[in-house]
Amino acid sequence: MILHSQASILIVGAGPVGLCAGVRLLQDGLQVRILDSGVRGAGWASGGMLAPLYEMAADPACPDAYLQFAMESAALWLELAKAGDIALQSPTLFLARGDGECHALEKLAIRAAAHGLEVRSANVPKALNAMAAFEAPNERALEPRAALKCLSTLFQSLGGEFVQGQAQKIGPNWVELTSGTKLEFDRIILANGFGAARLADSVPITSALRPVKGQMLRVAHADLSSPILRAGRLYFLSRQGSLVIGATSDPLALADTTVDVDPILVLLAEAKALLPSVARAPVVEAWAGLRPATPDSRPLVGATSQAGVFLATGTYRNGWLLAPAIGSYISQLISGRTLDQDLTSLLAPMRFSS
Repeated sequence: MILHSQASILIVGAGPVGLCAGVRLLQDGLQVRILDSGVRGAGWASGGMLAPLYEMAADPACPDAYLQFAMESAALWLELAKAGDIALQSPTLFLARGDGECHALEKLAIRAAAHGLEVRSANVPKALNAMAAFEAPNERALEPRAALKCLSTLFQSLGGEFVQGQAQKIGPNWVELTSGTKLEFDRIILANGFGAARLADSVPITSALRPVKGQMLRVAHADLSSPILRAGRLYFLSRQGSLVIGATSDPLALADTTVDVDPILVLLAEAKALLPSVARAPVVEAWAGLRPATPDSRPLVGATSQAGVFLATGTYRNGWLLAPAIGSYISQLISGRTLDQDLTSLLAPMRFSS
């Protein structure tokens, strides 16, 4: 059965990137539907970090154009959060537990200043075992599960529609679902995280994606002095009388979302070393997700070799952060507007075509 749609664009995936792209495309006057498989993705499982400084500027190899893209996306979140009634947490306290982390934070502060971003010295809270602290007023976070609901509501309020189903095959301007239904659209955007890799027979470039398993837990704990604390790979998020603790990162783990005991225990031990009171906090929940990564840790955003098919995935650890900017970029690309060539070369899916 073939269903012809008056909507011009189908977005595959109802995670942060798919929803933000859908909202932006609707705001730009296009008709959009989102194909929702109902499967919880990396966006649901993440910490909801909006942190271009800690996630990108801290990496000396991060290109300035990519960092600028992330900073612009973080700024877009202020407007999007207001439109979607999404609560944003801030500020973030960066912590150093040893000389190496102190040196890394000092270098981060220098790069932040070069890009006009504020990072200032701060006192280490008494409850924490750390040597030094820096406060970043504009590093934020959101609660992913609530934000997904808010974005879905905003998308529908703008005239967007959801289609329930799972894609199993993609062709020029069409998607075939596992139910056998075939949907035809002018443009198709794959924004379904690592799920896009399962369509590699139809869109070969998605084979560049690889899953990086991440696990987190939540404990019953009083709010901390700062809503967001970061130290090395570790972060604490104070949320309504509980503390979210993240996150592991295992590119060699099986591509499933089961919770593995050993990585969680290691994460918990690291958390207790930084914040001893965690030892007395009951564990409420633990979960896992699959981050969609690429060989160079940058997203796949742009056209594919398949006519009318675009990618918006490969966001690795930064799906929430980059989602508004990716939505804007995709809308400009589909509308034929001029794009920054440096950014295009950094994000183009076909950079892995060989």
